[in-house]
Amino acid sequence: MRRLTIFYGALVVITLSIASLLIGTIDILVAMACAFGADAYVIGLSRQKKKMFVGSRFAPLLMVAVVPAAASIALFFLGYLGSNVLEAAYRIATTTGFSIAFFITSYPIIPAAKFKDIEDHIPENKATPLVTILVPAYNEQGVISRTLSSLINTKYEHKEIIVIDDGSSDLTRFVAQGYEKYGVRVVTKPNGGKASALNYGLLFAKGDIVITIDADSMVTRDAVNKIVQAMESDPNNVAVAGNIKVLNSKSTITKIQELEYIMAINTIRRAFALFGAVMVIPGAFGAFKKTAVTAVGGYDTDTVTEDFDITIKLLKTRGAVSSSSTAHAYTEVPSSWKALYKQRVRWGTGTFQTILKHKDIFGNSRYGALHSFVFPIMLFSLFNPLASFIALGAGVLMALTGGFLLFARMMLMFLLIQLFVSLLALSIDNEGNGLAVYSPFFVFIYKQFIDVITVISVVKALTKKENKWHKLQRSGGLEAISVRT
Repeated sequence: MRRLTIFYGALVVITLSIASLLIGTIDILVAMACAFGADAYVIGLSRQKKKMFVGSRFAPLLMVAVVPAAASIALFFLGYLGSNVLEAAYRIATTTGFSIAFFITSYPIIPAAKFKDIEDHIPENKATPLVTILVPAYNEQGVISRTLSSLINTKYEHKEIIVIDDGSSDLTRFVAQGYEKYGVRVVTKPNGGKASALNYGLLFAKGDIVITIDADSMVTRDAVNKIVQAMESDPNNVAVAGNIKVLNSKSTITKIQELEYIMAINTIRRAFALFGAVMVIPGAFGAFKKTAVTAVGGYDTDTVTEDFDITIKLLKTRGAVSSSSTAHAYTEVPSSWKALYKQRVRWGTGTFQTILKHKDIFGNSRYGALHSFVFPIMLFSLFNPLASFIALGAGVLMALTGGFLLFARMMLMFLLIQLFVSLLALSIDNEGNGLAVYSPFFVFIYKQFIDVITVISVVKALTKKENKWHKLQRSGGLEAISVRT
């Protein structure tokens, strides 16, 4: 933790130095001061004891959105940004966009590192409650064998494994039944979707803890032990997220996603775990207390992201939702831009659907950090692309009208900052630095791709346009299996 704090301090110093050398303008320095101030606010929240019930609503968001824009406008009228209105408009847009983007990128670092440090000092808990592992499956004949093999071979012995065949039209049920001799139970139902399959599986679950895992995921041998230990480490825990890794990391697009899982998804999950408010227990690998899930009525079918929805329902009961850095599961990610587009549109649409469904959180302070910090951040991140598009559009326009050098310096600064943040996230996740070479994609190409998807998803959710579940094509076979233990 101390090493990472020093590392983050270096990020602050280096960022300020780069900005001074490359840009050298007061408006950018104001933007960075606002972003670091918002980071400091989050760090201050993380130091309080009752982390689920703290915070002033929207405070960090005001720091990074309203203050930089207002300060830049004031600087323009005071003459510090020159007299060119077009250039001033560009600088106001980039100042605000930079402040927002930098905060969204950097705020999880210290809370995530603090949570990792707490995890490392949790005493070993040897409790072995009965665990039910639910595997919902629909047309997964090519991959379900490796999933079941990894579950059967886990070190945790006090478990039952239930496969819910959701009306598959292929041989999924018959492949799964081949593992019944190892204690796997296979139940079938008409096709009704993943949420319906999980609810059906809960009817047969005998365990105090229920683990859900996608039919294309694989776990390491100690993953179940680790996630149970995380659950038992705090009596307030009602759910724990596993640490999801990319299984098919072979091409550029899958390696970009591998870095994204580490830098964005897992780091943010750890940061929210410090508040006991992890937003999503991933369907790929997560654990729940059965009594908590049944108390909220199980899974709802009115959104396409049932994992996000059930997590919010549990958080609204004031239970703590945590994470385990050492409970590793490996899952396949889309290996083409088309498949990735379909997956992320579904994720984005479901996320906004769920936020709208639970909009009462914004007006109810009894939900603590969920109300005052976590949910506003989640909503804010959905509208972040708008700021990015405005800043990028203004920058391109300025570059075409004689301001190319300033635009190039700004882009170089973004690239260097993104590289440094990527290295921080890789360090927290105990990964090597090799994936950091893909960090430029989070400034160019991939970032714009995801931003466009986010906008499309919000529009789909607002217009209630149907969003079908597009099944990801699995690679399957032994070639994809390279799980580390």
